[in-house]
Amino acid sequence: MTGMSGLEVGTFDDRYQEQAAAMVAASFARLRSTVPVLPGTLELPDAVAGLLDQLLSDRRGVMATRDGRLVGFLGWYVIEGFRDTDRTAALCPAWGHATTGPDREAVYRALYREASAEWSRTGCRTHAVAVLADDDVARRTWFWLGFGLTVVDAIRATTSLGEGQCPAVPDGVTLRRAVPEDAATILTLENEHWRHYTQPPMFMPVTLPLDPAEIETVLSGAVSGYWLATCDGEPAGFLRFEPVAQGATELVASATTIAITGAYVRPSRRGRGIATALLDASLRDYAGRGYTRCSTDFESFNPEAASFWPRYFTPVCLSMTRVPEA
Repeated sequence: MTGMSGLEVGTFDDRYQEQAAAMVAASFARLRSTVPVLPGTLELPDAVAGLLDQLLSDRRGVMATRDGRLVGFLGWYVIEGFRDTDRTAALCPAWGHATTGPDREAVYRALYREASAEWSRTGCRTHAVAVLADDDVARRTWFWLGFGLTVVDAIRATTSLGEGQCPAVPDGVTLRRAVPEDAATILTLENEHWRHYTQPPMFMPVTLPLDPAEIETVLSGAVSGYWLATCDGEPAGFLRFEPVAQGATELVASATTIAITGAYVRPSRRGRGIATALLDASLRDYAGRGYTRCSTDFESFNPEAASFWPRYFTPVCLSMTRVPEA
């Protein structure tokens, strides 16, 4: 399809993959220049090309060219049961699209028109795209195309929060790394944690109760684990850590990244600095074990998460979603 100012939009052609990888790598390098704690893997075009090999297979991609030069592309995965719903989604990761030139917004709109037609034909009832947090053009364009923020990926160094950010451990509060004997306590807290996601304003689909085996697997891992807070001798909250967070952006993954995959403080114990104290203690622990960065991802519509994590972490990836009305 030929449109404005000689822009041609159509199915992605593998001959342009090297250009596409270079565009993504340049965008990531720009982000990393302001967030240097990010691992540098995706600054390498070859690393990006390896990801694009999988993403753009089976004709799951569109591109825009002008005078034979690539000015934008968009690739996607098809995800059934997206976010534990009954909907199939087209999901475009942060490294799966890029545009260049003075009219990036127009290029994105043309790419979305082409891609969404294919998504509709293949039964994708949800459209999802992730953008780099510093890309104001992409964020604004997708917002105007009807997308709303859903998930935020963020990162920080595993350094102590330091004075001013981390007050003293509250009186009566004990912090420690959980042991296998804590499995029953953790399970109770985790069920409360996940029930929280079903409440207003989150309204997320959750299957309860959780499988105790999942807790035991995390507790028995060499790297994974829980940090547990007790208050006056009673369980008050936890942080859960794993090497990789399921569904998190690839931008933060590395051998020295530890991911926070769960966090919860009981409502009656909130407002006392327990979550902050847990975070500081666990960061110092993982730093001592050789981990240099910590990642987390959270729903933007979770009020507790949205008010806590940005205080200590830098957002690097914003995941946006649109559910078409027809």
